[in-house]
Amino acid sequence: MDFGRYSLLFSLVLAIFVAIGLTVGIRKKDGRFIDLSYRGAKTIFAFLTFATFILIYAFITDDFRIEYVASYSERSLPIFYKITGLWAGQKGSLLFWGWLLSLFTFITVKRDEKNLNTLFLPYVLVFLNLTLIFFLVLLNFVTPPFELATIFRSDGNGLNPMLQNPGMVFHPPTLYLGYVGFTVPFAFAMAALVMGDLGDWWIKKTRAWILFSWVFLTLGIIFGGWWAYKELGWGGVWAWDPVENSSFMPWLTATAFLHSVIIQEKRGMLKIWNLVLILLTFSLCIFGTFITRSGIISSVHAFGQSPVGFVFLGFLFVTLAAGIYLIWTRYDQLKEKNPRIEAFLSRESTFLYNNIIFVGICFATFWGTIFPLISEAVKGVKISVGPPFFNTINSPLFLLLLLLMGVSPLLGWRKTSSKGILKNLVVPLSLTTVSLPILYISGIREFMPIFFYSLSVFVIVTLMREFYLGTKAGVKNHGRGWLASFRRLVSINRRRYGGFIVHIGMVFIVLGLASYGYYQYKEDFGLVKGQEVTVKNYRLKYVDLTNLDRWNYESVGSLIEVYKSGEFKGTLKPEKRFYKKQEPTTEVAIMSSISEDLYLILGGWNGDGSITLTVVINPLLSWIWTGTGVVLFGIVWAVLPTRRREDGIDVIEKEVIMRLKATGVE
Repeated sequence: MDFGRYSLLFSLVLAIFVAIGLTVGIRKKDGRFIDLSYRGAKTIFAFLTFATFILIYAFITDDFRIEYVASYSERSLPIFYKITGLWAGQKGSLLFWGWLLSLFTFITVKRDEKNLNTLFLPYVLVFLNLTLIFFLVLLNFVTPPFELATIFRSDGNGLNPMLQNPGMVFHPPTLYLGYVGFTVPFAFAMAALVMGDLGDWWIKKTRAWILFSWVFLTLGIIFGGWWAYKELGWGGVWAWDPVENSSFMPWLTATAFLHSVIIQEKRGMLKIWNLVLILLTFSLCIFGTFITRSGIISSVHAFGQSPVGFVFLGFLFVTLAAGIYLIWTRYDQLKEKNPRIEAFLSRESTFLYNNIIFVGICFATFWGTIFPLISEAVKGVKISVGPPFFNTINSPLFLLLLLLMGVSPLLGWRKTSSKGILKNLVVPLSLTTVSLPILYISGIREFMPIFFYSLSVFVIVTLMREFYLGTKAGVKNHGRGWLASFRRLVSINRRRYGGFIVHIGMVFIVLGLASYGYYQYKEDFGLVKGQEVTVKNYRLKYVDLTNLDRWNYESVGSLIEVYKSGEFKGTLKPEKRFYKKQEPTTEVAIMSSISEDLYLILGGWNGDGSITLTVVINPLLSWIWTGTGVVLFGIVWAVLPTRRREDGIDVIEKEVIMRLKATGVE
């Protein structure tokens, strides 16, 4: 444990020397100091890796002399969950965060340190190193992970049973990978401002980091929803909880950034806006950490009350002030020769509206999250803002995003003729119109749901139309088969068609969320042994009440036979578990299909064997997980290297462009 403490302390001292070396090297243009700083950054990574390994080793070997290990582990805990104890609590999660930041700094330095023409790297390293110093100060003086316990313990408290779930094993690391990953593009953006070199070079250098961070932030949010669905026993995946919102807000601004940088690359527009978005994204990551760790807002996901949250708040103010100052001082330079949007019917305009809506959703979510704090400060009463507020404000905005997602592929850069757009809209609008009576007959008659479903149809048809027309061009002009033409089409322009696949996946997620949100069925039943109950098209038979005694808990469960449309589908066993060292938990039983989830919760039982059973039916909820897989596939496809012809000419891409021009898209 002493080695761990000394590693953290030495890392902080070394980080301070790196900051001094970079300052001297940049001001005096002395490469020797900069080279030493590069070596120092790599050495910090080595020491933080060692400290992280020491803490993991302490968990594995049950070293309960360390307070953090005693608080989140016990001898009987499976080794898999002992390792994940690293990020189970505040101290370990901050060490994990600091280690990731040192790793990303190491990778950034390693990629460009040998390039003699790399003038930006010292400036980038300044911002990465300053952020790392902040975390090292926390780890050494505010929340030290190797702090010794005040009393001797032969065994630890154990890990919270709700955290002993694969969802919580993967949720924090993926979330942190997203959070910490955005530090790199933030550092590049701030370096560009300091240097006064404000082209799109920093966007090109960080494209991989931006996609990497966005993917893992998305995964972190999805894993969190999956965990909540499996473990919290309330039948849902998203409740607009403050901590859920804290991860959702940077996702919104990051998604806006992913779209707006395309405009800067294509047209040289929105330079200031992109810098603001990356500053907001990084700042919201820090704000989310403040919400999670301050304890000022009640949440099932948050850590307890701690002063470390307010330290993060101070760091947030400094970051925002520095970023705003740098953008303000470079404002005149940024707006020079900045092209304007030429037409309402253009891809630039849809991307701009897309950005406005994303930021609007982010602002509404931010306001709803902090409103309890404002109400308490003004009136002395903490007024909570619940899901109705968020759903009322954000649902219409998500509908607009769906509409733009479908319209954007039909438009070209600069301008599109009205004749061309009308021609391109014929098939999507026709099929969308046909879907309306089908949806009505199916029982979907409320205003918001019918728009979510119909616009989803519109987006899917629009995107599939792009795949179809591109493939058709290859078949017509080169005599290839449909499959060969399709494979060639999606291979020679991976970024475009990978993006379309991502959008299809997002539509699946939206369908799952809308279906579960608007059409969830929930009802409580009192049952005695042998009794049956009919719920929708299910017949549920309560068979027996069981008792189990495990190594760390006792459980009471109910055996429920499930029949659907008269056919036996299996047996479900919802439980209540009573742990020896932790609070009781509710273990739900779920039967999933492509159309819906049957979700059972054991509410209680009596001495005569009767039970209270809560039955939840969530339509299309599995589409959320399926859509996530489609999104990941689309991202991977988009970033894979493109295979070009020997003459360097992308034939089918040219054919697609010619087709678009012929239909009025320019």
